[in-house]
Amino acid sequence: MAQTDFKICREYAAIDLIFSLYNIFDSMNHEDNDKTGELFGEAENGYYERLTEQLAVVLEASKKNEGLKSRTEKFKKAEKDLKDLRNELKKRMEYFSSVTDRLIAYEYVLNRLELTYSGEDELDRFLKGVSEDSFMEEVFTHLSSDKDKHIYMDKLQQLIGELPVQITKSKFFELIDHTMSLYLGTDETALDEFLYMIRMTGLIFEAPEYPDEYLKLKEQIKAFDDADLKNLDEKDYLGLKDGIFELSGSLQRIIDFYNDLQKCANDALSLCLVSKWLPEEDELIRENERNTIISLIEKKPDEELFVSFEGRIETVSDNLNARMSGIKAPDMNGEEEEEYMDLATLARLLSNSLYADIDPLFVESVQVTDVMLKEKEDELIRDFTGVLKGSPKPLRKAIMAKVMEKLPPFITSGEEIRDYIHINLFECRSKAEKCAVIAIIGDMMAGW
Repeated sequence: MAQTDFKICREYAAIDLIFSLYNIFDSMNHEDNDKTGELFGEAENGYYERLTEQLAVVLEASKKNEGLKSRTEKFKKAEKDLKDLRNELKKRMEYFSSVTDRLIAYEYVLNRLELTYSGEDELDRFLKGVSEDSFMEEVFTHLSSDKDKHIYMDKLQQLIGELPVQITKSKFFELIDHTMSLYLGTDETALDEFLYMIRMTGLIFEAPEYPDEYLKLKEQIKAFDDADLKNLDEKDYLGLKDGIFELSGSLQRIIDFYNDLQKCANDALSLCLVSKWLPEEDELIRENERNTIISLIEKKPDEELFVSFEGRIETVSDNLNARMSGIKAPDMNGEEEEEYMDLATLARLLSNSLYADIDPLFVESVQVTDVMLKEKEDELIRDFTGVLKGSPKPLRKAIMAKVMEKLPPFITSGEEIRDYIHINLFECRSKAEKCAVIAIIGDMMAGW
């Protein structure tokens, strides 16, 4: 049974490696690279070289004529180096994720300023064409269009995240307190994952610093940080809007690049782990896979080599998910324990959680106590207080809205939702913000 699992892992890792490696090649040779400038620089080239060096080791170790001792030593070294690489890539992604969350907050602000520069007559005409009753009916129709409770709650969270924020900081902290209280008695890991997400969204996560890198990106972020968002004239607004559009596109490309690098590292590491468990007659890397990988490493991809892999990843992925979901820890002796741990590690490496920790794979379960909860909450509120105090009002509202979107909805009944929309949107004192949000929610509902 387990041998079949390892064979499926082998096939998925090899095919996914090929396509992810091709995506990297495409990213590094894209015709728009000049637009991203130093986003693809020395560090990115260095990570790619380290990856290909380890791929060469894996290819060498997997040859049929390689002696067992030499093969084992090479796989172990590659395994260690690949683990180091994926840990470094995770830190880079934390940096880019923190920048992305900051851009999301600024985009929230800019979207609500868009109609500030329209005339009063234009805003009045727009509002005359909006019936509150019809708008409410449309919202409830879209919210309830799917009977799945989880989808309904996701839609409600999105709606809350777009409505104007009209709550005090104390009410905002009260919502966080309520959500955190739900983790009392649960595993500490789940609470820490929630706090990580909230810190990222709330712009209080301390991301790794790269002082001498990404200077162009940092200049653009500084332009947003230094902007007088409460008194922004139309020219500066348009400049920031164009800047955020260009920066968002560049960031998405560099994030895709790092995700593909991490996929390749995960796939190569998976092949190292699988090598211990395949029968001697089984090839770890087949000839067509080897030739395709080599063509990509040499930056001379042969399109004909890819034909045999088309359509296979979907089937193999379905098989992989079915097999990995059924992994259970048996009553183990030493070898069975090692086999189970490798399978569990493979399940994590080949999952959609590209940056998931594998060392340690499992941590001792620690239950969340009242004391622990209070300590973590006090620290979070203290950090939030500092960020909100140091941010202009439009950005404060953006931060609070995006965090509230991540919390379980605090309004659930039809009457509560209707009252919340009426008070926060239709009684909003800013005509420009009211018009902008009505349009934003309309576009959002069209995509549901």
